[in-house]
Amino acid sequence: MSVKYLFISLFILIELFSFKLAYSQSSDPLVIPKLNESITLDGHVNESAWMAIEPLPLVTHWPTFGKKVDPEKTQIRIAYDEKYLYVSCICYADQNTVSAPTYKRNNQNMSIDDLGIILDTFNDKENALWFVVSPSGSRTDGAISNDAHSGINTFWDTIWEAEAVITDFGWTAEMRIPFSSLRYESNDGRVEMGLIAYRYSAHDVSMHIFPEISTDWGALSFAKPSQAKKIVLDDVESHTPVFFTPYLLAGGQRSAFLNHVAESYEHETDLTYEAGLDVKMGLTDNTTLDLTLNTDFAQVEADDQQINLTRFSLFFPERRQFFLERAAIFDFSFGDSDRLFYSRTIGLHAGQPVRILGGARMINRSGGWDIGLLSMQTAREQHLLSKNHSVVRIRRQLFNSQSYAGGMVTSQIDEKGNYNLNYGLDGIFNVWGNDFLNINIAQTSDSDYNRSTVTSESIRLQVDFERRSFEGFSYNFNYNYAGELYQPVMGFQLRNNFTRFGDRISWGWMPGDNSSLQRIQGSMNGVMYLSNAERNLETSEFGPSIELTWKRGDFATVEFLYISEDIPESFHLMDDVVVPAGIYRFPYADFSYHTPRGKSLRAILNVGGGSFFDGRRIAASVLPQWDPSRVINLSLFYQFNKVDFKDRDQDFISHIARFRTELTFNTRLTLSSFIQFNSADNFGILNIRFRYNPRDGNNFFIVFNESVNTHSEINTSRPFYSDNRALLFKYALTF
Repeated sequence: MSVKYLFISLFILIELFSFKLAYSQSSDPLVIPKLNESITLDGHVNESAWMAIEPLPLVTHWPTFGKKVDPEKTQIRIAYDEKYLYVSCICYADQNTVSAPTYKRNNQNMSIDDLGIILDTFNDKENALWFVVSPSGSRTDGAISNDAHSGINTFWDTIWEAEAVITDFGWTAEMRIPFSSLRYESNDGRVEMGLIAYRYSAHDVSMHIFPEISTDWGALSFAKPSQAKKIVLDDVESHTPVFFTPYLLAGGQRSAFLNHVAESYEHETDLTYEAGLDVKMGLTDNTTLDLTLNTDFAQVEADDQQINLTRFSLFFPERRQFFLERAAIFDFSFGDSDRLFYSRTIGLHAGQPVRILGGARMINRSGGWDIGLLSMQTAREQHLLSKNHSVVRIRRQLFNSQSYAGGMVTSQIDEKGNYNLNYGLDGIFNVWGNDFLNINIAQTSDSDYNRSTVTSESIRLQVDFERRSFEGFSYNFNYNYAGELYQPVMGFQLRNNFTRFGDRISWGWMPGDNSSLQRIQGSMNGVMYLSNAERNLETSEFGPSIELTWKRGDFATVEFLYISEDIPESFHLMDDVVVPAGIYRFPYADFSYHTPRGKSLRAILNVGGGSFFDGRRIAASVLPQWDPSRVINLSLFYQFNKVDFKDRDQDFISHIARFRTELTFNTRLTLSSFIQFNSADNFGILNIRFRYNPRDGNNFFIVFNESVNTHSEINTSRPFYSDNRALLFKYALTF
């Protein structure tokens, strides 16, 4: 049967048989009061309009769950007017215990006190927006998807405001979030959303939260949209603004390259003058259209360097703002990093930027339907042809608030008509309680082959059954299949032509009030990959692990693995270090520890060691972070790997070092530097970025990048230690 008929059949079934079961923490929604008086956004919660609003009934979330919070400790209020949603907090505390170590935007960690609000703007129990303000006035925003099961994406930004004040009794804060920055569904002016609000204190790693949410889902239990309280806002006017963000870019770049006889370096200098435009249009309250012309991402920080000790490609997360808003709609995952659509295939090639001429994206959420459309055009550059990259995504909520089914189509077509077409169906079903069934099937079709029908060689299939809970028995059983001809050019896939089984069974418990431990979870982990071509075991990993979390904020993980690898072809770890083809079986152990997260000086330590193919490996890393003041924030990452194949007289030692310095003079002015060194690739890079941000949407950047020539084995009469050096100025204004 053709996949297009599967699409049609699926959506007919959805429309005929789907129904939504209303779910909330209680049957009665919370009606949010509308303001009759103005509120001055200054961080002081002293207006009569605030005092007339009843604080939210809070309970403790950490370190123990479920105790009522005295309003004399924390008061969180929420209100709205014609244009804005307002949130305030009065946080009582000893002034010496208030932790506000930074002014930096999006520098959220557990060493910072904060007021947080999570808004499930479509009340879909799966996706939400996260807004946080600290006592220094620093702000963080992020996007939550998959009911926080995939973490929080803090690369997402929007326009909003917040102020905070440290007082003699603690601290106070106010947020003002424009309705124009939120997408929601309105029914004659009545808007229903999901709400979670909390106050976090770093000195004792405690959290006061509304509504009453158990810690049963682990560290991100507080951020689960499925547990949000339904709120109602009446008489909300329609907000469909149009935002224009033109930018100007100017700068220069100097590159160095060896001449044809490799005797000396020559230089090439390019001057850059660019202009571009982004447009965001609110077509309706629940539909957004984004347009971009001559898109530039000069201000995006460089990717973190990684050491690759496998025969597979490395995965890097998306950081570019255009692709991040409501990115969860375009999620079509097969587990781990494999996915049908990977936005970094657009505008990047072999790690280098490719000019994006322009594009458009439309997002709609209505009546339980999610619709996402994306189309981008990249330019012709040297050996690369101009290409169009397009995605169509449709999903429908059905059965209950946490069950979905949908489909995706991606296409990449170059200027000569060569194409790669990918299409798939997926569904995630909340079967009962915390048990979820996830099914994905996709097929690829390419102009080089005749693959227009579904065959086992051109499909990818996943069936995943899991229990999403921490306390008691939980599990994840996964089956994955990828055919030989399955090639998602706009996706990401580590392996080809395999069958996979996994993943874990676990048991967790909460020791209770009298224990210093908050959570304990033990697991038996196992995964095996079978080669479809050779019909043999390609990879297997089995072993136990245990995770301990203390109430003081530190946690540790210990894992033991017995690994089996059948390497069909030799591969290089380094230029002169090779893993030969063959069958290998070896044990490996790993230990990690995170010091108490509420401290200004904290660190993550990791040590691992054991056999490695036919040799041995020792690995260690440390990530210390220190906030000596609100102006200065420092972090260092160092990773060491020693691999030794004594029988073959091959060995290597690799180092990765990353050092970040953040100077945040206030919430508007930031100077940061990021230095990286990767000995495995003989690669060093320096990134310095100055940002002046007087208000959201008004940004001036000065960016300096330099990649360093560390190939000391090259002897030239005129050595040159800078491969590439660039200085860029960028200004963008939203109006």
